[in-house]
Amino acid sequence: MATYRAKCWLGSSSGYQELEVQSNTLNGAKEQFERIYGAEQIINLRKVRSGGSYSSSGGDVSGYLILGAILFGIWLIVEYWWIVVPAAAILGFLVWYGSQD
Repeated sequence: MATYRAKCWLGSSSGYQELEVQSNTLNGAKEQFERIYGAEQIINLRKVRSGGSYSSSGGDVSGYLILGAILFGIWLIVEYWWIVVPAAAILGFLVWYGSQD
């Protein structure tokens, strides 16, 4: 079963919403948007994933790597503040001194 995504008009009270359904066919997905959500208009109906298991995309993986790097950096600062604070002060002084004409 595949996942289908579409932008659907649900009426003036809800407006356009980005929705997803699970279906075996494109026509089945369209029927589900109409039946389940009451979609009056369906725009840009497309298949976004195939199969029963979710496979992460490159964007998901890079986001997790960035989050991990940020958390690791915070942990380093908290754990080794006695090294980080003097090193940052020295680095800040060198940058300031180097920018003086």
